[in-house]
Amino acid sequence: MLIESYRTEIAISTHSVQHFDYEAIAHLEVDIGPVIPYLNGLLEGAIYVPDVPALSWRYEGYKVGFWPDRIAVDGLAGREEAETVIQRIVDLVNQTWARRDELTPDTTVHERRQPLALYKLLPRTNCGACGEATCFNFALKLAAGQIELPACTPLHEAGQEAAREALEEMLAARWPGV
Repeated sequence: MLIESYRTEIAISTHSVQHFDYEAIAHLEVDIGPVIPYLNGLLEGAIYVPDVPALSWRYEGYKVGFWPDRIAVDGLAGREEAETVIQRIVDLVNQTWARRDELTPDTTVHERRQPLALYKLLPRTNCGACGEATCFNFALKLAAGQIELPACTPLHEAGQEAAREALEEMLAARWPGV
């Protein structure tokens, strides 16, 4: 096991002025820098910063950051949730480290999805079938990984094959699968 113990710091988040939520930081007693490339290869949508090294990732709506000496989670509803989510993330790190012989580390810096590039390929009907008010809102959520491409039903109609294939290729090329 890589992380055997840690100290959790829980505070009111300063990252959002629209919502009252908490952030939690697990201060680690070990260096998890060597596991970060494995996490980058495993976690869909992760953004790797090799110079630090650091990794940012969205997990069930939470913002998660990995650094060699700490793990931070933002967007938590309370202290109990913070403890639970931090423990799940620590378990993920330990499981990944335990499986490192069967995993391939990835030091690729994946590009962030660009909402405008995605939007330009959408039908731009603003029909609302996806649950969003506009196609641009859909593109924003698609770029953030908060919604999936099949939610855009007009994109699956006749005449949209080229746009759909281009979007699928763009999304697949920038984000590795789990």
